[in-house]
Amino acid sequence: MPSSYHTIIIGGGQAGLSAGYYLKMKNINFAILDNQQRTGDQWRKRFDGLTLFTPNYLNRLPGFTEPTSTGPFQTKDEFADYLELYSVHFSLPVKYNQQVVKIAKDEKGGYLVKTQDKQYQAANIILATGAFKDVFVPPVTTTSKIKQYTINELSNVTFEHKKILVVGDGASGRQIAKTLSANNTVYLAQGKKRSLVRESIGGINTFYMLKLTGLLRLSKHSRLAKWLKRKDPIPDSQINDQTLSQKGINLLPKLTQLNDKATFSNQQEYTIDAVIWASGYRNNYDFIASPELLDDNGQLNPKQLGKNGFYYLGMPWQTSRASGLIYGAQFDAKLIVDDINKQK
Repeated sequence: MPSSYHTIIIGGGQAGLSAGYYLKMKNINFAILDNQQRTGDQWRKRFDGLTLFTPNYLNRLPGFTEPTSTGPFQTKDEFADYLELYSVHFSLPVKYNQQVVKIAKDEKGGYLVKTQDKQYQAANIILATGAFKDVFVPPVTTTSKIKQYTINELSNVTFEHKKILVVGDGASGRQIAKTLSANNTVYLAQGKKRSLVRESIGGINTFYMLKLTGLLRLSKHSRLAKWLKRKDPIPDSQINDQTLSQKGINLLPKLTQLNDKATFSNQQEYTIDAVIWASGYRNNYDFIASPELLDDNGQLNPKQLGKNGFYYLGMPWQTSRASGLIYGAQFDAKLIVDDINKQK
């Protein structure tokens, strides 16, 4: 028999834990399914040298203290430990090593959730796996002996005196390229033109100003929000083109082919030792067996959000710019839990 709960949260990161906090405050019977061995492991497994780009006061989870760090920004491991401390402090019911393999409607109108070794039943599902789960690898690779890694496979991987190609120049790709440039020859394949925002203006942190003016929580339906979404600015934590070039990083155009060499849109070819894919995310939802929950592209259908007990959390621009940030998890989580509570 499946274990039965009022609500099941899938994903034990900052979004899932925030939802768990609000469910506990409402005395709703719930469980959090985490595919990791330990809370925070999804951060611990990321590449060495990764830091958050938001200041500590924007990384506080609901009902808890502000996180601390040894430097100006938390490292991935510091934030992972903060998540674990949060889960323990509130005694959140996290079930570890639970990889969800299927979500389907059950005969009672709720949901049946299957993991690799267990089954769960719930009236409500909160999918809190976020937007950065499955790295997209473009179809440019032919037979190649070049070692390849995704951005989520770099924990404890060491490169020394290698020729490294980083594909993708978002915030993470730029940060990886900068970190590796100290001991390696690094090439960065760039795509569309990026808009980078300075960390501070007039000595005042940019995120502080965005929070103070309310722009972080500006409704996604506003004109300004739609403009910001198109521009997709990223924080310039000393990862702009000029700084990267000064670090010796070779800035290249789009990668077009990868075989024994890497070929780019300007027809240049380079011999490299390893490729790191930081080319964005296109999450795989093959485990969702209810087609109405997905759109024609196999992605989450926003028209189904909140209908028939199905919710998702932690997606960029879900309600505002803050939605894709740690800071925004608490607001969207509270909205969802309040809605669930009304249906009780």
